[in-house]
Amino acid sequence: MGAALAGAVSALLTMTSAAAPVRTAPPREDSGVDAVIARYRSTIPHLMDEANVPGLSLAVVDGDGVVWQQGFGTTERHGGTPVTADTIFSVQSMSKVFTATAVMQAVEAGRLDLDVPITTYLPDFTVHSAFEAHPERRITLRMLLGCTAGFTHEAPVGNNYEPEAHAFRAHVRSISVTWLRFPVGTGYAYSNLGFDLAASILEQVSDKPFPDVVHDSLLAPLGMGRSTFDRARVHAADNRAIGHSGSVRPPVDSPMMGAGGLWASAADLARFLRFQLGAGTVDGRALLDRTLMEQMRTVPAPRAGAPAGYALGVARSVWRQGGYLDLFSHGGGGNGFLSDMYWVPDLQLGVVVLTNADDHDLQSTIALGLLHDLVTEPRSVYHDRLLALPAREDVPEPDGRFVAPPLLPALVDDLAVPYSRQQAERWAAYPEYYRAGRRGAMDPTDPPSRFYVQYGVPHFDAGEDGTIVRHRLTEVRPGLFIADDGETLDLRAGSRQWRGLHLHPVTNGPLTWQWALLAVAATAAAGWLLVAPFVWRRRVRAGRTTTADPPIEGRLGRRHVATVATTAAVVALAVVVAIRLLPALVEVGFLGQFGFPLGFRLALHLPLLELALAVALAGLLTVGAVRHWWTQRVRAHDAALAVTLVALAAQLAAWHLVGWGF
Repeated sequence: MGAALAGAVSALLTMTSAAAPVRTAPPREDSGVDAVIARYRSTIPHLMDEANVPGLSLAVVDGDGVVWQQGFGTTERHGGTPVTADTIFSVQSMSKVFTATAVMQAVEAGRLDLDVPITTYLPDFTVHSAFEAHPERRITLRMLLGCTAGFTHEAPVGNNYEPEAHAFRAHVRSISVTWLRFPVGTGYAYSNLGFDLAASILEQVSDKPFPDVVHDSLLAPLGMGRSTFDRARVHAADNRAIGHSGSVRPPVDSPMMGAGGLWASAADLARFLRFQLGAGTVDGRALLDRTLMEQMRTVPAPRAGAPAGYALGVARSVWRQGGYLDLFSHGGGGNGFLSDMYWVPDLQLGVVVLTNADDHDLQSTIALGLLHDLVTEPRSVYHDRLLALPAREDVPEPDGRFVAPPLLPALVDDLAVPYSRQQAERWAAYPEYYRAGRRGAMDPTDPPSRFYVQYGVPHFDAGEDGTIVRHRLTEVRPGLFIADDGETLDLRAGSRQWRGLHLHPVTNGPLTWQWALLAVAATAAAGWLLVAPFVWRRRVRAGRTTTADPPIEGRLGRRHVATVATTAAVVALAVVVAIRLLPALVEVGFLGQFGFPLGFRLALHLPLLELALAVALAGLLTVGAVRHWWTQRVRAHDAALAVTLVALAAQLAAWHLVGWGF
């Protein structure tokens, strides 16, 4: 979860050091390059402070070697060790270019073919499509790597919205229940799922785990000794950056192995950049055929050969600040990390920046700024290289997330179920509000999604990453809708889904009678706290006027009741206030499995504490009535508080807010 969740919970409950730089290339002195490096070495710590980034590592690479690599800050915001160029970071989606490269190596070795159906390698794989039967029989590896198969971005198991790491194979199996966004091969939709399928295919043809495949074919030959997809090696690493996402400690493991599972250091990524600048060759050793490297950089059909777009695991664009040269890149973000890697083969220049926070854009600012300053500095060798190249022209840049087929609206209209009165009645019976993901892994600060009908047309206001995006829907089967961006909304009982994530009907906060229960609980708790001092004074006065010595068991019992009741009343008030400030808490369930700071995690356990205190108070009152701790059987204000707290505890349990986990 993001910084918004941590901030909300905290509202409810009321050093920078630099490692020694390394510069080994270009081999000759270059005052222009030196001046740019000196400027950035001085300003980066200040930029990190402004962006609240704990640690950063970077490398600038020339085709001949490392120009500059250095670490700044610390591996953890409060403490940790100094970041160096050898500190490993989670590079998230930058992993895709490594997965694609490993696939291309298997193609060169004759183990894979980019253009045969993936069912050749995964015969049991299937996927849903409203546009065609058996789409998996048409999907190829080239489509997986080029994001043209039509996959949505997430799968219901092992997605970006779950706190724990599912097994990679369980994640891949769950891809089969997702829906494609357009007919196979007709558009572009950036997706994690194609790369995870590609990783699974590599496992099948290599007969060994994907981390071992990439290590043996790519990472080890490149000399990337600290970089790995292997979870065990990541956990055992002695120089690893900790991700920061608000106040939440993000998970270390990712089930999206091929799409986002790599951990790497800037020094290792410098080796990979030299491999890219060498068109598959580094230090005189060819690790990938030049023609296959060129295929990786070529945008596939349906925009085959376009000058800008997503190629095979590589983003291709035109660098406007650099004379409209071809700029290749891939970035990654999530789970407390942001990273960017850019390279310009025509200038033999590349840069990578890694950070361990995910609520800034410093990584791209520094990376692109370095490239720009190195080629515009008049005394720089890269400026000379730029001037020596022929002039090029600008080209339009396509959307980096989704490019729909031109005929998608017409295709969807052709699939539409004819309007009828029965259809309208069915729509009216669907729940109005939904949350995606699973209970216990949703962000209560995000608005819920909403299904509604306006002027006879169904719509879905989707809560996507903290904002509401409105989609016009077309029903293609009873309960199955296609949105205007090709995503499928499945409201059929037993299979509710949106963008590959499970949907849960919610009430947009407590219902009216539940608000009433909360009000009664708050009133009872506040009333008891107000009445208790007067009752205590009256009991003290009565004790002074009586000559009898009350039994010690009764005195102790009454004190226990008073202590438990006071604590329970305070906790109940805190719980009610929390729900009043953030009503969505009742929809998302217990969030204690997230890596919040200790204070947040303790606050999340207040419903559990309230349940324990309510049961304890009811038990003490029962024992006191039997043993005659009071002259009356049970005092009215104690009984009212106990009954109210038990009812509140039952409701908190029904909302799945009672949980345990650290």
